[in-house]
Parts: sequence; C-alpha cells; structure tokens
Amino acid sequence: MVFPGPVSTFKHAFYLLGREYTYRCILSTSARMLEGFAFSFVSGLVLGVLAGNFEMIDHLLRPTITALRAIPTASLVYLFIVLAGFRQAPVYLVVLIGFPIIYEGVKTGVGHIPQSIINAARLDGASFLKENIRIRLPLAFPYITAAAASAFSLSFKIEIMAEVITGASNAGLGSAILGARASDPTNMVPVFAYSLIAVGLMLLIDRISSLLKDQRTAN
Repeated sequence: MVFPGPVSTFKHAFYLLGREYTYRCILSTSARMLEGFAFSFVSGLVLGVLAGNFEMIDHLLRPTITALRAIPTASLVYLFIVLAGFRQAPVYLVVLIGFPIIYEGVKTGVGHIPQSIINAARLDGASFLKENIRIRLPLAFPYITAAAASAFSLSFKIEIMAEVITGASNAGLGSAILGARASDPTNMVPVFAYSLIAVGLMLLIDRISSLLKDQRTAN
C-alpha cells in the first residue's frame, strides 16, 4: 500500500484540479448541500421567528432541538439510509444538522430586540407581520448571519462525510474519495489528494464563516 507524502499529495491534488470530473464532484456535493441547507434555513427562520415572539413555541420545540443536537451524526446517517435511501440521506442529514443552529440564532436575535422598540411599533399600528419583517428581522440580522454561516460551514463537512459513509453513486467529493479507494486499494495518493481538496474547500468556507461572525461582533 502506497501512503503519499505531502509533495505527492499536493501534486496529485493539482492534477485533479485540472480535470473536469473534479469540478463536477464539487458542484454535485455543493448542490446537495445547498438543497439541504436551504430547507434548514427556511424552516429555522420561520420557526425561530415564531419562537422569538412566543415563548410557548420555544418550550414546545426545545426538546426536539435538544434531541437533534445530542443524537450522534453517524447514527443519523444510517437512519436516513433506511428511510430515504442512499441518494437522499446526505441531504436529510444536512437539514437536521443545520436546522437547530439556524433556529437558535434566529430565536435569540428576534428575542433580544428591546421591548421599547416593539411597543413603539405597536403604538404606530404595526401588524405582527410588519413588526417582524421591518423591525425584528433587520435588527436580528447579525445573529441570523452568524448562525447561517456556522450552519453552512458545518453542512459542507457533513455532506462530504455522509457521501463517504453512504457510498452514494452520484458524483461528489465523498463519492470520488470512495471511488479512488476502490479503483486501487494499494494506492492512497488519489484518496489523500481528494481529501486535500475537500479540506481546502472547508477551510475557505470556515474563513468566510469567521468573517461573518466577526462582522456580527463588530456590530
């Protein structure tokens, strides 16, 4: 079995970056991740706004949110393989991992608006919808941005991990890693090279996430 050194890994990674297949894998992984992230963002935003306005809804959802945070990710992968099949399991996993993060961020941001501002808006005749769209959500935007950035970064990692575990046949970075391993089990150079590309993308996303969080702190 060939275990590559840093030089051979970087060389092969640059070679892979020159192939169209690598970019198809990146796009496929990104598309599935975005599909799950979009659903988690919309559901987390809606329920987070409701929970930020009504404490009763927060109490009702709290056990579910706690359970989603506590369940081991690997066990969820196998559960969704059974329920949704290999192709959709990574998408469902991204939804359930990203949703609690976005929900908590939105709920916290919406709930931290000074009551004096809300009372003034209500005296002006603002409806519930207008109150949230024009006042609560804009003021909570730094919290929402930070939560979305954290969820987005984690979602990309979870997507790749789920692709590796499920062995989905679709093109994807996780599938490419599995394919490279299966094509020649004695040569680990392609496996390490694909992993290096995945790590590079994760670091880039993490950097963007950190910048967005810093922006929230500055605000």
